[in-house]
Amino acid sequence: MIKRCIGIDISSSCLRAVQILHKGEEFHIEKALSVPTRRNTDSPADIIRSLVKQHAFDRHADVAISMPHDVVFFRNLETDSAGTERIRSLDSSVLENDFPIQPDEIIAQVCSYRQLPDGKYSALTAAVSKKILYERLSLLAGAKLRPVLADAAIFAVHSTVAINHPEITAGRAIIAYANESCLTLAVTEDNNILIVRNIPIMASSGSNIHSVQEQLAEILPHEAQTTWQKTFDEEIERNTKIYLVSEGRVSDALEKLVKKNLRCRIVVVDPYARVKGPADGNSDLGISVAQGLALRVLSPEAAAGVNFLDADNADIKSALNPRKEFAIFAALAAAIVVVSLIGLFVRLSLLETKYNQIRNEIAAIFQQVLPEEKNIVNPLAQLEQKLQSVQKDYTLLGSASGAGVGPVEVLYAISKNIPSQVNVKIDNMLITAGFARLTGTSQSFESVYNWQKLLQETPLFSTVDVQDIRRSPESGLVNFTILAPLSAPERK
Repeated sequence: MIKRCIGIDISSSCLRAVQILHKGEEFHIEKALSVPTRRNTDSPADIIRSLVKQHAFDRHADVAISMPHDVVFFRNLETDSAGTERIRSLDSSVLENDFPIQPDEIIAQVCSYRQLPDGKYSALTAAVSKKILYERLSLLAGAKLRPVLADAAIFAVHSTVAINHPEITAGRAIIAYANESCLTLAVTEDNNILIVRNIPIMASSGSNIHSVQEQLAEILPHEAQTTWQKTFDEEIERNTKIYLVSEGRVSDALEKLVKKNLRCRIVVVDPYARVKGPADGNSDLGISVAQGLALRVLSPEAAAGVNFLDADNADIKSALNPRKEFAIFAALAAAIVVVSLIGLFVRLSLLETKYNQIRNEIAAIFQQVLPEEKNIVNPLAQLEQKLQSVQKDYTLLGSASGAGVGPVEVLYAISKNIPSQVNVKIDNMLITAGFARLTGTSQSFESVYNWQKLLQETPLFSTVDVQDIRRSPESGLVNFTILAPLSAPERK
């Protein structure tokens, strides 16, 4: 059986597309395209249209597209066996406090489950907003291409690694994928991704792959150790394989430094190890994401991932017969109108009686609850105002009232864990029922990460992630954002 798929990876600096042919057990890259998109005139929509018109990509092939790495959010949600069903249902009320996306905009999918001690489970969940997904789909719509897969880049990379380096399917390993602005780390166990972390790389607009790898050499050992510790609560194992994926050739210095600091085995991923390259001999090392997207469709059993198209229930439309459905709708509407008219006058009489009864009951209850209130204008509105005032006072008591972790307790925990020797200044603080978000400045990256370690030891926070950390060229200060989801209170 012969099958084709086109994988399209769109980053801030480049659009890469590959068309892979799957025949028997072999994979062959028939066509590959890499086009820069740094200029304002470089339109991804125009480039995608040119795939078919100018570069002879197969219009009838399946299409898989990547989502931007900076808008895909990953969370490890811990719950018991009963709670896994709620997470699996992806109810927005369950996820609204875990992702920085409006509840009605969340498109989420569970990536993997892992059993924890004491009967708990950790569910790796990925989420993206509907707006971002629809923007991606609109790029393809102009070329009359409809994708069958919309996945996160790290899962596409995982598929590339699994096909070209199948030894990753057994045991534990780390995948480190670096592009021009981000390092993404994923810990795998028996071919399942258990955790994903995105660490920004503060590269300037004129930076090249060499400067990016210099930064990788500084942060990769520490972040790999931290990610492993978060996953297994132990030091990284000796000789653990770290599969390194980069948009350019990985430097020897980077390999040596990782080996020295972690004593791990570095495997530089070769996207052409088991996939035949294009006939023109073009061996672009940056195709790992585009290749993995196509492989996810052609060989879905090789590595798991997510498909935000499947998770977007609002975009799923059943194949309907318009005439038949309209006739059924008209008949149902007519029946509803007839039944409504028959019962209308009877119900109207009953409702008027009940209305008068309820109005009298409300007045009586109002007098009992608020005997000091003499000016009765709108009893329901006045009762609601009083209730909101009481609830506000109750919420301010925080955990002292048994209602959960209060903002005062969170503020105290944060203030207590700012030692004088760590030069950190908090500029903005947001405390909600589910997490605390801090933004501020520091003199150095080390101060921020040291403070992260202190906060991580606080039982109040389930995890403490440093995000959007960068040094300001104007002031020289390190700007950072810390996102710390609150731990669920223990029930006695």
